[in-house]
Amino acid sequence: MLNHANDHIAGAPPPLSLAVLHARTADDLRPLAAQLGHVLKSCSWVGGLDLLVFQEGAPDPAVQTATESAGGRYFTGGNGYGSSLRKAIERARGDCLVTMDLDGSHNPYIIPELLALRGEADIVIASRYARNGYSNATVARRFLSWGGNLAISILLDMPVRDMTSSFRLYRLPALRQVKLESDDYGALIEALVRAYAQGFRIVETPFHHGATQGGGRRPITGIGRDLCRQFGRLWRLRNSIDCADYDERAFRSRIWFQRSWQRRRYHALAGMARSCPAVLDVGCGSSQIVLGLPQSDICDICLNKLRHHRGRARTPVRASVFNLPFPSNRYDAVIFSQVIEHLPRDPRILTEIVRVAKPGGLVIVGTPDYATWWTTIEKLYKLANPTGYADEHITHYTFKSLKAEAESRGCEYIAHDWVWGAELIMRFRKK
Repeated sequence: MLNHANDHIAGAPPPLSLAVLHARTADDLRPLAAQLGHVLKSCSWVGGLDLLVFQEGAPDPAVQTATESAGGRYFTGGNGYGSSLRKAIERARGDCLVTMDLDGSHNPYIIPELLALRGEADIVIASRYARNGYSNATVARRFLSWGGNLAISILLDMPVRDMTSSFRLYRLPALRQVKLESDDYGALIEALVRAYAQGFRIVETPFHHGATQGGGRRPITGIGRDLCRQFGRLWRLRNSIDCADYDERAFRSRIWFQRSWQRRRYHALAGMARSCPAVLDVGCGSSQIVLGLPQSDICDICLNKLRHHRGRARTPVRASVFNLPFPSNRYDAVIFSQVIEHLPRDPRILTEIVRVAKPGGLVIVGTPDYATWWTTIEKLYKLANPTGYADEHITHYTFKSLKAEAESRGCEYIAHDWVWGAELIMRFRKK
């Protein structure tokens, strides 16, 4: 029986998909089949090879023949690197897709190292600028490439040193959830930023970028132009609330006031629940509470936020606060911070929060207090960051209204704390 999603025999080990996204000549392709045979044998890959070769413009019969002789599939007519990458993601039959160039700069014998890291990350980059990496390019080209990658990494605040390496391994179940729009070399950065925004993991492994052969170098000015076309859109995504690490970035922000605000909130919440052996953080986002309270379970409605916390929390669960999938009277402390103001006023919300706390356990609720100077802060924040949270606060609470609502759900007020006199963090005990 055929599996139409991957087009290989159901139950058989998936092949390794390898895409050459910018084929030049048949001479580049001919030695590849033998090299890849050795590569698959060295890493005991039993699923075989799924080779995809892309060429822009009119078909080249020699390249097509060389591709088919190697057991591969040949594609033409693409509009650029990005369009070929999208087609490769769509047509690949394996669970992993390796992309590489055939200009002599990418040594296929590093592929086993990429495959060895696929269990740790969704994108593995063969990196020239990771520690022990190297680029055998001219001094001028190496300087421009290194400097450009450093600038892009800093400006987009990405934990990647080599943003433009085209020698990569992609886990296709992850990458198929990422919508790529760029047709050109801007897709190299776009794939990383959009994948990271969805909570997928990226790692780098050092490799030595060889000297290009036969005039196959990509024009660095053209690459820079392609990347500049993408930059504004990707910068807005990185700074939007839709990004998986939005709260984490605020915690380590270069802006003192934003960083101070996040850390004051963190210290207040962690301090209130630190001694509790079983903690639940509802609507965790990408906050640092799970690191400060490693005894925490977490839940959130946003899957990308939960992906970002992989390996940090004991039990990450995707759930709605209106129907928490946890038993009643389970936790010594339940944290519900910076969520309630984003939801319509509904008695079920705090009812569910209180339900999962043990009798005598803590219920910790944080929200802006709209009876304070928070209203001024919100206006200023909207001006500074139009893509931030300001327009999403649809229910406004004050100390008095939040206290009354929690007490009506069977809680006893204990104490409260402030973040800069505007954000309220209240601690209750369930009766």
